[in-house]
Amino acid sequence: MKLKRKQYLIIIAAAAVVVTALTFFLTSGEGGKQYTVKNGLFELVLEVKGEIQGKNAVVISLPDELKRRDLRIYQMKIKDMVEEGTSVKAGDWVATLDAAQITQEMQNNQQDLDKQRAELNDARIDSSIQLTKLREELGEFKYDLEYKELELEQSQYESPAYQRKKQMEYDQTVRQMKKKQRDYQLRQLDLKMKTKRIEDRFDFHSNRDSLLKAAMMAARVTAPKDGLVMYAKLWNGRKLRVGDDISIWMPTIATLPDLSEPVSEAYIPEIDITKIALGDSVRITIDALPGDDFKGVVSNIANVGQELSGFDMKVFKVMIDLKVEGKKIKPAMTSNNKIVLARLTDVIKIPRSCLFTDNGSTYVFLNKSGKIWKKKVTPGLENEEEVVIETGLESGDKILMNPPEGGESIDFLNS
Repeated sequence: MKLKRKQYLIIIAAAAVVVTALTFFLTSGEGGKQYTVKNGLFELVLEVKGEIQGKNAVVISLPDELKRRDLRIYQMKIKDMVEEGTSVKAGDWVATLDAAQITQEMQNNQQDLDKQRAELNDARIDSSIQLTKLREELGEFKYDLEYKELELEQSQYESPAYQRKKQMEYDQTVRQMKKKQRDYQLRQLDLKMKTKRIEDRFDFHSNRDSLLKAAMMAARVTAPKDGLVMYAKLWNGRKLRVGDDISIWMPTIATLPDLSEPVSEAYIPEIDITKIALGDSVRITIDALPGDDFKGVVSNIANVGQELSGFDMKVFKVMIDLKVEGKKIKPAMTSNNKIVLARLTDVIKIPRSCLFTDNGSTYVFLNKSGKIWKKKVTPGLENEEEVVIETGLESGDKILMNPPEGGESIDFLNS
C-alpha cells in the first residue's frame, strides 16, 4: 500500500514538472526570458570623446616681426620644436623656424640696397654739377644785363633810333635773364624730385634690411611666460609638427594652457549638435585616471561647423567646463564625456529588445495570467539600452524579451 502511494506521489510530481515546462514553452517559446516592468530613472545621453585643455591659454604664435606684409614672407616651415608637454620658463626656446627664405631675401635686398645707394650718389653728384653750371650761366647773364643797362644809359646822348635799339637789346637781355631763372628753378625742382624718388627707394631697402635682420632674430621662437607647451592644431585636427608650415593666416605654433580652469574640448557631429544646449550637465571620466568620475557642464558651442579628419560629416567644437576637485590632470588627456540630454525620474521604462513593431503598430508581448498577448504601447524617449513607455504598461507587468514561437498569430489584448 505504501509502495503504491509512493508511486502515486512520484507520478503527480512528474506531471507537475511536465505541465510547468509545457506552460513555459507555450507561453514563451524562444522568447522565454521575461522582464518585469518597473519605474525608474531614465537618462538620454550623448557620448563623445574629448581632450583636456585649459579654458584660458597663452598663445605662442608667429612673432610680430615675421607678420609684416612688407617682408613679402607669407609662410615659414618649422625646423625644430621643443617636445610637447615640456615645462618651460619665460624666454625659453620653443621652436626654430626655417630662415632660409629670410636669408635669400636679405641677399636680394642687399643687392638692391647697394644699387640704390650708387644711384643716389650719382643723382646727387649729377644734380650738383647741373645746378652749378646753370648758376654760372645765370652769373654770365647778370653781367650781360649790367652791360646792356650801361649802354642804355649812355644812349641818351645819341639819336632816338639808336636809343630805341639799345632799349630793345636791354629788354631782350632781361627776358633771357628771366627765362634762365625759370629754367634754373624748373631744373632744380626736377633734379630734386628725381633724387627724392631714388632716396625713397634707398630708404625702403634700408628699412627692409632692418626688418629682415629683426625677422632673422625672431626665427627663434621663445615662450612669453612659464607653462606647459602644447602643440597647436591644424584645420584638420592634426597637431602641428616639425616640417609643417605656419603663416600669417594660421600663425599659432603652440599654447601654454592654464589648467586652473580645465575644460574638455570635444567635437560633435552636425546631426547631433541640435540636441545639446549650453548648461547641459556632463558626466566625465578620464582614461588616465581610472575610477575617478568628474562633473562638467557645456559652456560653449561653436556657431560654425568644420571639416575634421576622422569624421564623415562636419563637426562643431564644444567646450565642457570640468570640475576636477583637486585631482591632478594634464593637458591632452583623453576624456569620455556623457552629455545628459534628458533626465526623467519615476517613468516606465523597458529594454529596447522588448519592443516590437509591425504594420505601424508598436507592441510588447505581455504575459498576463499565464497567457501571452500582444499589447500596444506608446514609446517615448530612448537611449542605446532602454525606451520610455508613455502608455500601455504598468509597473509589475511581465513582458517577453524575445518574440515567442508563432508570435505573428498572437492576438492583441484589448485595453
